[in-house]
Amino acid sequence: MRRYLVGAALTAITFATPAAAATEIFYEDFESVEDSNGDTIGTTGTGFTNVTTAGPWRAGSAANKKIELQFGNVAGAPATPPTGDGGRVFVELDTNANNSMFYTLQQSGDFTLEFLYSPRPRVGSLSNIIEVVVNGVLLGSLGGPAMGTNSSTAWTQQSFSFRAFAGQNIELRAAGTSDSLGGYIDNTRLTLISAVPEPATWLMMILGLGVIGGAMRRRPKQTVSVNYA
Repeated sequence: MRRYLVGAALTAITFATPAAAATEIFYEDFESVEDSNGDTIGTTGTGFTNVTTAGPWRAGSAANKKIELQFGNVAGAPATPPTGDGGRVFVELDTNANNSMFYTLQQSGDFTLEFLYSPRPRVGSLSNIIEVVVNGVLLGSLGGPAMGTNSSTAWTQQSFSFRAFAGQNIELRAAGTSDSLGGYIDNTRLTLISAVPEPATWLMMILGLGVIGGAMRRRPKQTVSVNYA
C-alpha cells in the first residue's frame, strides 16, 4: 500500500510539469468575419456591421449589444506600418451602448494577450476607455482623460501577461461614456507562454508530497548487528 501511495504522488508531480515552448492560441485581425448571409464583412465600401461573434471572440451578454466591425475608414483609419497592417476592418466595442467581447480559455497557463488600440478620432477622451479583464480582475485600462482628443486614429501596440485557468474568460470591454462612440481594437493575438496545472492538480501534488513525507517518517529503523571476534 505504501508503495502505491508514493507512486500516485509522483504521478501528480509529473502532471505539474509545464510546457516548454510558447504556443499561439489564436490571431484574429477581423478581416475574415462573415455576416449572417455568409459574406465576408468589409471587403468593399465603407460602413459598420454588428455581430455576435468575431473569430474566437464572443459579444458580451448584455441585451442588444454586439461587436461593431468598422471598415473602409468610415470613422477612423486602420493601422498602417510600422505599427501594424490593420487591413480594412477593426472593432469598436461601444455599439449602441458599452459592450464587451470575450474569449473562454480552453487550457490553463501563463498567457500574453496582444492587440492594437486606438482612440476613436474626434471623440472625447472619456468615450475611448477600454478595459482588459481576466476572470473578473482588471488588468489594465486604456484611454481616459490623460489621452485627450485625437484628430485621427493613433494606433499603439498593447501587451498584457497573466496566469489563468481553463473555463475563465478574457474580456475586452468599453468602460467610458456609453454613447455609441468608443475606442478601437485590432490584430488580437493570444499566446500560451507555458502551461500550468489546474488548481485541483496542485492540491493533488501537495497531498502527494504529504504522503511521501508521512511514509518516510513511518519507515522502520534498520537495526545493525555487530559481531565481535
